[in-house]
Amino acid sequence: MVENFYMAAGEAKGKSFVDPVFSVLAAAREAIAQYGREQVVNASIGSIYDDQEKLATFSTVVDLLRSLSAEDMFDYAPIKGVAGFDQAAMDFTFGESKPESYFGAIATPGGTGGIRNIFYNYAATGEKILIPDWFWGSYSLIASEYGRKIENYSLFTDENTFNFGSLQEKVKECLLSQDNLVVVFNTPAHNPTGYSMSVSDWEKTLDLFREEAKDVNKRITLLLDIAYMDYAGDPSEVRKIFSLFSDLPQNLLITITFSMSKSFLVYGLRCGSLIGISSSKKVIDEFIAVNSYSSRANWSNVARLPQQLLIEIMHNPRLIKELEVERAKYRDLMAGRAAIFVQEAKGLGLEICPYSAGFFTSVPMDNSKEVALRLQQKGIFAVPLKKGLRVAVCSVPTHKMSGLAGQIKNAL
Repeated sequence: MVENFYMAAGEAKGKSFVDPVFSVLAAAREAIAQYGREQVVNASIGSIYDDQEKLATFSTVVDLLRSLSAEDMFDYAPIKGVAGFDQAAMDFTFGESKPESYFGAIATPGGTGGIRNIFYNYAATGEKILIPDWFWGSYSLIASEYGRKIENYSLFTDENTFNFGSLQEKVKECLLSQDNLVVVFNTPAHNPTGYSMSVSDWEKTLDLFREEAKDVNKRITLLLDIAYMDYAGDPSEVRKIFSLFSDLPQNLLITITFSMSKSFLVYGLRCGSLIGISSSKKVIDEFIAVNSYSSRANWSNVARLPQQLLIEIMHNPRLIKELEVERAKYRDLMAGRAAIFVQEAKGLGLEICPYSAGFFTSVPMDNSKEVALRLQQKGIFAVPLKKGLRVAVCSVPTHKMSGLAGQIKNAL
């Protein structure tokens, strides 16, 4: 047998990956099976669990799913999505804050599919994609898969405010060496810190990109990953940022990855939408064409069932109201859990990233892997990242939140 033999070809040789989230989740589940649920704090996975540690679902969604016909669940969906899904996704995403622009949307397998398409279609091979230094690890994985590079801007200043200066510096630096630039913003309720950019942050940011877009040879694409938006506060308030995306230069494209996984608690159905906003109809027509091509080339089409769910919901005011009530319940549940952690961390002098809302908060540290392993010896499972430790307040029941900050400080 030949040593170091590869069957895979080209850049696939030796490719492998251990997902930090799902590997920690697997360890947590092993510990639960061995020691019992009450002996384990599972702060790993980005799914909402209720205070009885059961996976949270919306009864409105479950009941609607059971009422769908077999055809609505199992038939093929068109490549771009079921008729009406694009409008339903845009109506839900924008709410009352729809910008004065042209729009387009296609169905994607979760928000991840949209991220993949933007990275591939709007950044050329070898070019840098700009993301914050606190980020969801799959951004770099997706970029690497398609030969794109990652460049980081600092998300926070020393005063824990949005680091506009770092963003500005990195944008200008990237545009000196490349004509296409994709910039990622995961807000509101950022993963992994729980931070949300303010309206004023966005106003400054858009002024920056308007200025850079004066060079008509540059093509700038902003990608807003809004996976956690519906747990970031009052639904109408958090959507106000979208009204800012009006009257933009033709060479500045806004794209949004909307995910049904979190907004409707249907993680396993893998459905979302990639939405484009532009002052140019031609740019939106191209957006639909190139991203539909990529969809066909990669996953062919998206599951019909979740698309039909969203269409039915958005056409029924009663269902919309029922879901708003259910969603608010879990939004408040996570806010209460996070408040315990934030207050205790402050009292202990444990530094954490600025938290606004959402599924996660993070503790900055240089030795997160070591700390995570020490915590696992205590039955606490959190995800180590390059810049710190991510704590999933979404999955930890309220009665287990108290004392968690102290355990992390001790592990440090």
